[in-house]
Amino acid sequence: MLWISLILFALALLLNRSSKKSKLDQYFQVDHQGAESVSAINIRSLSQKHKLQKLRESISPTLMILGPRSTLYIALYTIGAVTASWYVLVVFLHQKNPLLISAAVAVFLVIGYRFLLSRRRSEFENSFPDALNILMSAVTAGDSLMQAIGYVGDTMDNAIGREFKLMADRLKMGETPEVVLMRSCKNYPYPEFLFFTITLRANISRGGQLKGVLARLIRVLVDSRTLEKKKMAMTSEARISAKIVAAIPVAFTVLLNYINPGNVDFVLYDPDGRVILYYVLISEMIGLTIIWLLVRGVRA
Repeated sequence: MLWISLILFALALLLNRSSKKSKLDQYFQVDHQGAESVSAINIRSLSQKHKLQKLRESISPTLMILGPRSTLYIALYTIGAVTASWYVLVVFLHQKNPLLISAAVAVFLVIGYRFLLSRRRSEFENSFPDALNILMSAVTAGDSLMQAIGYVGDTMDNAIGREFKLMADRLKMGETPEVVLMRSCKNYPYPEFLFFTITLRANISRGGQLKGVLARLIRVLVDSRTLEKKKMAMTSEARISAKIVAAIPVAFTVLLNYINPGNVDFVLYDPDGRVILYYVLISEMIGLTIIWLLVRGVRA
């Protein structure tokens, strides 16, 4: 268990190492291939990528949600995942298979990473329309686009505000808008942000009524958020029902452990009884996966 904890802790440090780059490297690192992609407004090059490439590019921005102490939080969560897996499998179920323990730890890590991804997406959806409102107000007041982007960064104290501030600082340092927009798209690879960056690029190169485009984009984002909340409200009954049904076997097992511990021992420790345990666990996982896919389909 100690060796597994040390290995996972080293892995967490390596994953977080990329966020320790100096600010000079971040300012002066130029991605010429990215500039060509944005200048040509090649949406496919921004949105369609391999899953491994998407995962590699999203790790560092996702871990930034944890703040400056992300390494400590990752280490504590990893140690907690190893401890929980060890207790459930070795102490409770008497399973000493290293592969099974590693699989349980991997499941905990995937669940934690998925939670960070959903939290990052939720924060973006809640704060991005406000950033566009501030940007449109600054443009309406007569500020230039670079001044408006910097004003958004100075006004908002969240992840979106820091991204806009970084965009403004890089534009002031002399970087081309193509490179700045490409880096921002890598940090926020969402359709709304991609459309926003393409709108900025088209306005910078050819001009146009930026205020009207931003107003339409804000209205679309607000309507999309309202529709998403309506979908979640309509599916809330099904999701709660699924969670209750999934919790029933666990609750009855705990209750039966106090009423008749022999039956629980038969299911947990007897080779014939473990068939029932594996059947219940597999059926629970299949059912929850199907419900998750159905809810995800409604969201899409």
